[in-house]
Amino acid sequence: MKIPVAVTVLKGVRVAVAFPPPAWVVPGMGDALLAQLQPWFPALPLMLAAPQPHGVRAHAAFQAQALVEGADLSNLERIEIDLDRAPPAPHDAPPF
Repeated sequence: MKIPVAVTVLKGVRVAVAFPPPAWVVPGMGDALLAQLQPWFPALPLMLAAPQPHGVRAHAAFQAQALVEGADLSNLERIEIDLDRAPPAPHDAPPF
């Protein structure tokens, strides 16, 4: 499975924002996806986001909704992470 991810600064906090299908941006399935993505971004807080017509739905192990309120995530430069591959080794360059 491939997931688009952007590294950005939201309200002064550098985070990795993953954009899975909206059905995954919920507790349970979202937590499993966050666990799969974390090895790709070990030094950054990671959150899931699903842009909606009137804002963004977010999920993370922290108060993600407060970070995305008022943020425009539509124009972020994204990379695609293939979860079917292993993350890069710690000594390799990060994917961003």
